[in-house]
This record gives sequence, structure tokens and C-alpha cells, in this order.
Amino acid sequence: MSTRTFGEPIKRNEDRRLLTGQALFIDDIELPGMLHVAFLRSQVAHAKIVSIDVSSALQRPGVVAAFVAGDLGDYWHPGPLLVPPPPIAGIVFHQRTQVPLAKDKVRHVGEPLVIVIAESRYIAEDALDDIDVELDPLPAVVDLEKGLAGGSALVHDDVGSNVSAHVRQTKGNYAAAAAKADHIIKRRFLYEHGISSPIETRGVVAQWDKRANQMTIWDTTQAPVFVRNGLAGMLGLNERQVRVIAPFVGGGFGPKIMMFYPEEVLLPWVSMKLNRPIKWIEDRLEHFFATTHERGQIHDAEIALTKDGRILGIKDVFLHDGGAYDPYGLTVPIRAELRQHVYASVHQSADRHAVSRRRTPARRVRDGATARLRGP
Repeated sequence: MSTRTFGEPIKRNEDRRLLTGQALFIDDIELPGMLHVAFLRSQVAHAKIVSIDVSSALQRPGVVAAFVAGDLGDYWHPGPLLVPPPPIAGIVFHQRTQVPLAKDKVRHVGEPLVIVIAESRYIAEDALDDIDVELDPLPAVVDLEKGLAGGSALVHDDVGSNVSAHVRQTKGNYAAAAAKADHIIKRRFLYEHGISSPIETRGVVAQWDKRANQMTIWDTTQAPVFVRNGLAGMLGLNERQVRVIAPFVGGGFGPKIMMFYPEEVLLPWVSMKLNRPIKWIEDRLEHFFATTHERGQIHDAEIALTKDGRILGIKDVFLHDGGAYDPYGLTVPIRAELRQHVYASVHQSADRHAVSRRRTPARRVRDGATARLRGP
């Protein structure tokens, strides 16, 4: 009896298209009358927006439109909270999700300020230099621990601190277990804040068919159904009027399942506004601050042991770098505590602080982080 999974090589269905150059990637999409997008992004981590003047950019030949946050009207609003926090007793969570374009204040380097639409990407990029932006720089604390100190610059002023969330969970009595232990080992683990770097960066193409009342979106996403449902609601359309196509994706690693990126939200709106197909391809520099990052964390952990090596208890107090916004709630910091399932009979204590910092929002990135082990 033959098998399709063990003991023999398996031919993948997609390989022939990839090897013969027939695979469709996002940048392969070309449509009649297509316009191209470039974003003016903040070059500072924290600042008040004093003024933005796009009039000179609009005078450049080939520039079709330029929009700032105020031009979006009611379409401008924070995105949805994608994963609400679980019902844990005593949980503190401050919902702050991404916005399409920064308004009043910028909260991380790379946050988009202006979207420019032109006949070519080259013209759109050149027009960025024509935009007059006045920002009033504010202190930017990028150190995770210093962000918790009193008097630290706040990412979200209305929260009153940079603690975006606090969750404490216990099982049994760790203090009692530690009192009986023969050895207690303490270590500090530093998990670096990092990024993915797939061969293909992100991209979006949006085409609004006014006569058919139909929106088609090509997106380098790993969640096309969810993107379709969400964008339909934002655009005031029903789900049957929106089609999201995820073509071949040149590497994902987690960030391409993130939604809703500002670019995903803006391009369909612009296509409806101009009644033209719109294209944006993230360049490599943009990827460093426009695509979600891997979480940085500091763990002060300890383990209580008997002389024969039996684990009595585990304790962990850690800080999680969530970046400037938290659309995925507490998914990442809570899943960092998978040890609760591994050591089911052990006394446990986990104290998590999610900290807002002036960095690109952090989400899950597959392929593991680099940890540095330090002594007590």
C-alpha cells in the first residue's frame, strides 16, 4: 500500500509554476490606468504634528492626489482590536490600535503621515520631498525599563503611563514551594527586539469597479478572508462586494498575517475615491519600520529545585515590548508563558507587564528569537 506522506518524496502542486516563472506575485500585477503610491513617514519617534502642507507636491507633474489624516473624514479611526484579552481576574488592558495616518501626534519612526498617489512610483517618491511638514519633537524613551519610570515620556497621554497591560497569573503557591526548595536559580533573559526579512516585502493592489460596485484587492497576506471581512465593514460594503486575493507570497513568518496595516486600509479607500487601480509595494527600507516587529522581552525568572533536581516551582516577572499599538491585545505576552502547560504539577507565578514604546508594533514572528543569558 503506497502512502502520500511517509517514505517517498512528495511533489508540491505549486512547484511547476514557481520553477517556470508562471507564479504571480504582488508586484507582477499590472492593470490599465494603474496609479502608484508612496508614503511620507515620520523620521522621528515622538512628536506633535504642527502642520502638513502638500500643495507643492500636488503641483508636480504626474502627481494625482495626496491625502493627510484630516482628508479621510469619518474613514479615519483606529483599527479593530483583533484578539480581545482573555477574562483573567485583575487584568489591566489599555486598547490602542493603529490608525491609517498619524493625526496630531506621531508615535514611532515610520508611522505614515501622508499618502501620495502618482502616475509612477518614481514620481510619487519625488513628490515626498515637496511636502512641508512641521513637527515638534518630544522626548522618546526607547529603553524598555526606563519607559516604566516616573516622568517618562508617554506614548499615549490619556493612559497616564506606558504600561499598556498588566496580567498576573498563579497556580498553587510559589512562595511556599520556594521556602521548601534546596536550590533557587535566578536568571535574566533578554530577548532582542527584531524583525523578519522575507525575500518579498509587503504590497497591496486595490481596484474599485464603480459600475459593478465591486472591490478587488491583491494583498501579501496570510489571512485573506479576515482581511476581506474587515475591509468590507470599513468601506461600507458587504462581503460579497469585496474580493481579496492572496497571490504567491515570498515568505511570511508571521508579520504577513498581521492586519490591518495602514496601507491595507488606505489603498482601497483611495481606489474608490479616484476610481483607479492603486498599487503600493513596500521597499526594503520601509520594511524595517512599516512591518510589525518581533517582540522584545526581559524575563527575570527563577526556578525552585530539590537536591535531586525535582522542580517545585517556577516564577517569572517579565516586561514585554509591544511597540506603539496593540491590535492583537495580549496574544504575544500570554503565549510567552507556555511553560504553564509543560509543568502541569508545578507551583507557578507569572507577572507580565506589556509596555508601550515608540517603536513599530510588535507581533508574533516565527523562527525564534536570540536570547542572551545573564547571571543573577
